Amino acid sequence: MPGDRIIGDLLRSQPTERTSRAYPSKGLASYALVVAFTALLIQPLPAAQFDTLPRPNAFKAIAQTVVVNTAVNRIDAWGRNRYWARVGTRVWARNIRLGWAWDEDAFATNVFAHPYHGGVYFNAGRANGLDFFESVPVTIVATWTWEYFGETERPSLNDFLMSTLGGVALGEMFHRIGTSIRDNEAGGTKRTMRELAAMPFDPMGGLNRLFRGQWKGFGRNPAEHDPKAYVLRVGAGARFAKGLVNDSVARMGAVVVDLLYGDQFAGTYRTPFDVFSIRLMLSSQGGLNALRASGRLYGLDLNDSTARIRHQLAVNQRYDYVKNPAQSVGGQSVEVGINSRWRLGTRGYGIRTSFFADGIILGAIDAPGAGVGLRTYDFGPGAGVRWEVAADKHGARFFLLYGRVEYIHTVSGAAADHVVNLSGLELAIPIAKRLGIAAQTYIFDRESRYPDRARDRREYPEGRLLLVWTKAASKP
Repeated sequence: MPGDRIIGDLLRSQPTERTSRAYPSKGLASYALVVAFTALLIQPLPAAQFDTLPRPNAFKAIAQTVVVNTAVNRIDAWGRNRYWARVGTRVWARNIRLGWAWDEDAFATNVFAHPYHGGVYFNAGRANGLDFFESVPVTIVATWTWEYFGETERPSLNDFLMSTLGGVALGEMFHRIGTSIRDNEAGGTKRTMRELAAMPFDPMGGLNRLFRGQWKGFGRNPAEHDPKAYVLRVGAGARFAKGLVNDSVARMGAVVVDLLYGDQFAGTYRTPFDVFSIRLMLSSQGGLNALRASGRLYGLDLNDSTARIRHQLAVNQRYDYVKNPAQSVGGQSVEVGINSRWRLGTRGYGIRTSFFADGIILGAIDAPGAGVGLRTYDFGPGAGVRWEVAADKHGARFFLLYGRVEYIHTVSGAAADHVVNLSGLELAIPIAKRLGIAAQTYIFDRESRYPDRARDRREYPEGRLLLVWTKAASKP
């Protein structure tokens, strides 16, 4: 996947790369291809006024993914001298003849970097006026093209699934985050800072806007700019963990970011991912500890929207990445279940519950003796359940109790069945208008069962004490 090994390097979890020889001289045809397709990106518009959404153009969306794939392949081949980027017609013919395999890339590369780059493909569609469903084929075509023509290694089935499924999930959520950050009605330095802040989430959208003159032009904001109901909570403080760390308590810095975009009970279902949630966990030791996200694909109200007690059937798409000393686990899944809310009084307080069953399309989990070659973790499908009980005020949760149990069956790696438990308790106490203190405790544990060896059980209890800043809005 383009650029994934660069991100893997940054996350310090990439396997050692094989020795490579110098790449042959640069080809003028490749240069011409990059320049020709790049020209398709550049369509400057007058800076004074522009339409909120460009006209749908699938050809330009796919052409931009070709630019990304070609440019990154050439940078890796010529600039970084990577053996796996030395592609040509013989490699392409061999890849088509041999077909799919399972690769040996690092956990962070396969489970985080691939979905992120799949999101870049997806947002090439969204940046060129395509809707959610129209952008899915763009992601599939771009991922397939890279797997067969972008690397010397055989096309990777796990890369294809992670990039397409994860790319759709992260891509749509990041598209909406980027759109909510940008403001077509703002100007000056504030406008530029907003455009820059949105780039890490939606680079294709940002580049298209730059080339079209929309970083300075004025226009109406699209509907995704204002989700009406949202909660953004950012916390920083200390992380305490015990287990697999010399049996002692380890203290380190921690950052937790929570975003609840939309509210399933604030209105009827409109489009996929009109409601989603993201949690990001970072620490001073280990970097990215977790990125968990869930977006609503479909919702159906089971009773009247004015009822004091509300129930809604929901189908969600999930993305998960968890990495700590006890386990590395993640994957792509779809879940079906019921969200409920009990309204308490007239001051916005309520109790929310969720119960969902899920199917894991492709999961990844590390285990003793697992993996293939340099890879130290297994791939496989699975299933599980998730439940939550929360107390909130206007959608902002101040108490949360949750649990999740997943089963993963290995299809690539050591023969094993894995049972994973992720449970937690969280409490947020306000101390000022937007400031508060949060205490969070979690248990990450799992058991791996093998037909030919002893069971492996790991446990990693952890806690966080954070100073949190909260910004929230609810539908009027």
